[in-house]
Amino acid sequence: MPGVKAGYWIPALAGNREFDGTINGGLFNHLYAGFALVNRDGFADTEQSVIVFPPGNVGKKFETFPKAVHDQNSKSKALLSIGGKGRSDDIAYVVSDRNRHKRFIDDSIKLAKTFNYDGLDLCWLYPRAPNNINPDQLSALLGRLLARWREALDEDAKETKTKLLLTAAVFDRRVIPDLADPNPIFSYPIQDLSDNLDWINVLAIDFYIPSNSPQHTGPVHAWRNPANMNLRCGSASIDNWINGIGPNTVKIENNKLVLGLPFFGYEWTLADNRQHDFFADANPANEGSSLEFRNIKAHYININAGRRVNDDAYGASYWRHETSWIGYDDAYSIATKVGEASRGKNLRGYIAWHLAADDDQWTLSNAASKAWDDANNNP
Repeated sequence: MPGVKAGYWIPALAGNREFDGTINGGLFNHLYAGFALVNRDGFADTEQSVIVFPPGNVGKKFETFPKAVHDQNSKSKALLSIGGKGRSDDIAYVVSDRNRHKRFIDDSIKLAKTFNYDGLDLCWLYPRAPNNINPDQLSALLGRLLARWREALDEDAKETKTKLLLTAAVFDRRVIPDLADPNPIFSYPIQDLSDNLDWINVLAIDFYIPSNSPQHTGPVHAWRNPANMNLRCGSASIDNWINGIGPNTVKIENNKLVLGLPFFGYEWTLADNRQHDFFADANPANEGSSLEFRNIKAHYININAGRRVNDDAYGASYWRHETSWIGYDDAYSIATKVGEASRGKNLRGYIAWHLAADDDQWTLSNAASKAWDDANNNP
């Protein structure tokens, strides 16, 4: 079973690194260009599209991305992702008003068709209701948008004989909690996601990061978590999506879910370099910003005589040197997750965030692809 071997290619984060046919020659079969933007002005001006590419040279790469994907591998699919980090309010602006749904849907399909994309993706990080609407209303409106989007894609497919895929990236749990309030920030419309999306990309990442663990290290992208009743980890997140909790108990088929893989990590400064395991006393380094895997290798691992630790109990990895401590996913932890996502969870596949963060040898991409193939050839 080939499954979904997917990855986000984000031109704004790729810098001078060009899209490489190596990742498209068998390592991945679905490539996402991230991210198209919501143009709010377009809703008041029919001459403008309400979905646009980023400005300048970055936007031009979106125009050529599908051709690059298809020329390098005719079997690969190119998807256009809308939204992305820092764009939550723009997506909420669309979702919260059903009168904006049709323009959004029509313009997204038109843009995808114009540049020969094979599908569309809603990357809403992370849903939060605007002041004039409550979270339950926003959830219902998202469900309505997805249903209308699927209907429009089906109608378009009848006319053009080409059906576009429709996917979405979601939080690691189906309910986004508010730590300061018993009411959740958002609860996904599970049945609508299941009915209308080809698959759902679960971003089961960032369980321990400097912003939520400012005094201790942690298994950043843990697959298991024996220290916390197996919560705050990837396997628990996937189970949450599959089985449901509380009032939100609609089940989702395992094969509808795709596991998010982080190609980045975070650095802490240890309080005592003799205490360096998970949950050791530490302070955030680099202002808590994430570090791409390629830079972790180039600027830390390759130049210091540090030590890398692969922890089987957590399915997580870290590297340390003196007081520098970095939690991240390496080839070991990526392979662990992908293998268990296939064998243990029967998921549809995986999606990397983001591909340009891999090193020049595509270490993480190769590890994921090999682990998926091994799991499916030796179930």
